[in-house]
Amino acid sequence: MRNIAFILLGTLIFSCTAPKQTPAPKAPAPPSKVESRAAAQPYTCMGNEPFWSVQIKGDGIVFRTPEEGPVSYPYQAPQQRNGQKVFSSKTGGSNIEVAIREQGCTDTMSGEKFPYTVEVTRDGKKYRGCGK
Repeated sequence: MRNIAFILLGTLIFSCTAPKQTPAPKAPAPPSKVESRAAAQPYTCMGNEPFWSVQIKGDGIVFRTPEEGPVSYPYQAPQQRNGQKVFSSKTGGSNIEVAIREQGCTDTMSGEKFPYTVEVTRDGKKYRGCGK
């Protein structure tokens, strides 16, 4: 009788303890979207040598140079990457990426000060400048 009581007690104890499980490793989170088209903050960016400009609004991204004129890209919500707001888009065979960093910038020709430093990569060519 005593043996049966110990067996039942042992079974009860083992059935109440769950095996320890190690948590599954977390996959890295994808870069976060920071704003929607409706809440898009407009940006005006420009640089010298060569002269270029980019305007970003909720209805699109427009890149301009004196030689080429305006090229329009559809608006895509930016992503936050490495402390920068990055807009990426494409139209036809052309790609653009605009990285805006909240770091003061001074225009190299006018000396005007801007709140943002900007780097644009368009079809593999890099442009650096300022933005507001």
